[in-house]
Amino acid sequence: MTPPSPLLACLLTLLLAAAVAPPPSASAYCVSKKDGAAHSGKPGAPSKAKPKPPPAKPTPAPPKPIPLPPGADIVRSLCLKTDYPDLCMSSISKQPPPPLAAGKRLEAAGVLRLAMGAVRAKAAEAKAKAAALAADPKTQPLARGPLHDCVESYDDIAYSLDQADKAIAAGDRDTTGTMLDTVRTDVDTCDQGFEDRAELTPVMAQYDAELAKLASNCLAIATAAGLR
Repeated sequence: MTPPSPLLACLLTLLLAAAVAPPPSASAYCVSKKDGAAHSGKPGAPSKAKPKPPPAKPTPAPPKPIPLPPGADIVRSLCLKTDYPDLCMSSISKQPPPPLAAGKRLEAAGVLRLAMGAVRAKAAEAKAKAAALAADPKTQPLARGPLHDCVESYDDIAYSLDQADKAIAAGDRDTTGTMLDTVRTDVDTCDQGFEDRAELTPVMAQYDAELAKLASNCLAIATAAGLR
């Protein structure tokens, strides 16, 4: 028998190998390039989404300016020239506003009158307190005389303020200054009655301390405004 040619022998070997080769595994599968690109390089690692930037905080609206009543600017400017500007502005704010014609603004004389009104109101309050203490049976007997003197000095304050008001209206700067100085002196008169008696408690000291500051503010306003 003639042996097969080398080429034929090679073909027979390939056919035999294909016949006995094991079938492909059932678990084999193909992955497309697109699917492979969508996964992380590490097997089984979950895909990480990019964090969203926090929402921008809304810019707060600027505070609305508080409208000032007519003349409030001159009140502030004059009160800043006193030794007690906070007391000056707060005491004036408690006074009833003066009547102003249409289109008119508060002037320096009006500010001074409002400051004088604060003195008048505090003096009336102090007078009522002094009178009540003088009539109280629990009050020290030696204190009754000084308390009655305080009542009179508070009445003098009201009178001096009335005269100062008339002088302002007349444009009399000398009298305006004299009457405002007198107001300040009347406050000290009340204190003097207690200071002369060391055994007495100065029961009107708190009222007189505030009255002294209010009277001082009036003098400073009158000076700054050229009204004295």
